[in-house]
Amino acid sequence: MWPYRRLLLAGLGASLVAAAATSAYAWLVGPLLRAVLTGGAVELAGLSLPGERLLSVLPLMVVGVAIVKAGASYLQGGWMQRLGQRVMADLRASLYERLLAWSPAAMERQHSGEVFTRFASDVPMVEFSVTQALSSYVKDGMQILALLATCLFIDAKLFLLTFVVVPLTVLPVRAFARSLKKVAHRSQSSLGALTSLTAEQLQALPVVRAYGAEGRALERFEAESSRYLGEMRRSLFLRGAYSPTVEIMGVVGVAVAVAWGARAISGDPSLAGRLLSFIAATLLLYQPVKSLSGTLSQVLTGLVGAERLFALADTPVPPDEGAEAPPLTQALTLTGLCATYPDGRQALQGVELTVPAGARVALVGASGAGKTTLFSVLLGFVPPSGGTVTWDGTPLSQLKPSSVRERLAWVPQEPVLFSGSVRHNVLLGRPGASDAEVWEALRLAHAEDFVRALPGGLDESVGERGARLSGGQRQRLALARAFLRQPSVLLLDEPTSALDAQSEAAVGAGLATLMHGRTVLVIAHRLSTVRDADLIVVLDAGRVVEAGTHTELAARRGRYAQLLGEGAVAA
Repeated sequence: MWPYRRLLLAGLGASLVAAAATSAYAWLVGPLLRAVLTGGAVELAGLSLPGERLLSVLPLMVVGVAIVKAGASYLQGGWMQRLGQRVMADLRASLYERLLAWSPAAMERQHSGEVFTRFASDVPMVEFSVTQALSSYVKDGMQILALLATCLFIDAKLFLLTFVVVPLTVLPVRAFARSLKKVAHRSQSSLGALTSLTAEQLQALPVVRAYGAEGRALERFEAESSRYLGEMRRSLFLRGAYSPTVEIMGVVGVAVAVAWGARAISGDPSLAGRLLSFIAATLLLYQPVKSLSGTLSQVLTGLVGAERLFALADTPVPPDEGAEAPPLTQALTLTGLCATYPDGRQALQGVELTVPAGARVALVGASGAGKTTLFSVLLGFVPPSGGTVTWDGTPLSQLKPSSVRERLAWVPQEPVLFSGSVRHNVLLGRPGASDAEVWEALRLAHAEDFVRALPGGLDESVGERGARLSGGQRQRLALARAFLRQPSVLLLDEPTSALDAQSEAAVGAGLATLMHGRTVLVIAHRLSTVRDADLIVVLDAGRVVEAGTHTELAARRGRYAQLLGEGAVAA
């Protein structure tokens, strides 16, 4: 809240004015009732005023107090709501910025459904605490303090006798808060598990339906839902029990005041006005105390949501620091490169490789050989556990990771498109590009014809994950994105392996244009790709076991020839 401290101080000031106005109600009610009942002179602010004059002045004073309170309450509510919304906007942006800075490996360790729950459930809980609850705490807290001060000013003895029960409320509040936070933690974790399960099952719906697993999926859902409902029942019981407890203790205090005051008035009738003002102030305490007691349970739940959000926001991310990476002009060199999976297994073990600028290098090997991990190291997604990677002689560790990625274009085997227009997806390669540059990238990727045929052209929506396009069309848009980026180094995960013959021909033509004159590292699954490579590197269990041209490696009858025979490199 510190950046908005002026707004916070303004809200506190308005709350103080509203609280003072509420106390003025209580202070005026005693003299007013006494003037109405007795018609005699009444003491007000140290002055003895005739009853007739007081009856004409006090109603105007009450109206004036009401106007002041209404205006202050309006300003306080508006300012505190504005403060809360700004704080929440900052929190959302900070959290999303931190998630975008996570490495893909760190994101893989978090279930997407659990992360979504943090945004869909935890953020609204914190939002309530910051907007509604903060406003309530400030306004109601000020009113309670002002009314307590009024009671003390009216009669100190009666104040001490009446509110001796107030410290005792700390005990149930403390026990309630401790129990509710534990239950809130469990219920939010259970909700996250339920959301994760739902997302996973729906994303895999074709497989679930194909294997007739609907019944088992529903059983798992109902079991997780029952756990969540059980935690919510405990939470609702605790919330429901708290307000009546505080309310009963408050009624006991009022009853004590009435009993003592009645006995005191029988001995000294002049105390009646003070007693009426005191009881009025005590009764006015009811609403803010009840409001605070109801808000407390929401605040405790919001604190749990805040802890879960900050657990994400405080997750360390790799720093984006170092020198700017220039275009590659000499070579990309891997020396003794090692990388480790999260479970401790070695993904890369001492890889030695030199990729001259402008060369086309094909990586082949069985599944799990380390090809994709090598790409992840170059992209800065996975930190190397040993060895070095140099960019024109400069270690990548000395270069700014984001600047290195700006020199790279990655085209994965499965194209990734986002909900939105064709233009939005292609501009991901270079956001500042003009429409003319976008069309040129589409032409080079052999995607111009089908995009012009779309009803909306560049503004046509591609659907969720590009669902409204064919596999070949999605892949050609991914190539256009890479063209627009104008990369120095191209990383290809054989983007034609999953396409039909016609789509493969169109995408292959775009790839040939894209690779021309660029440094290319390609994970190869097709013999056509391997034949055209300047260098073929064979990986096995994270090690380079062979390197050479297709003709050289086929003649050696080693691991490469074995892969050809096994069909790992397809014709």
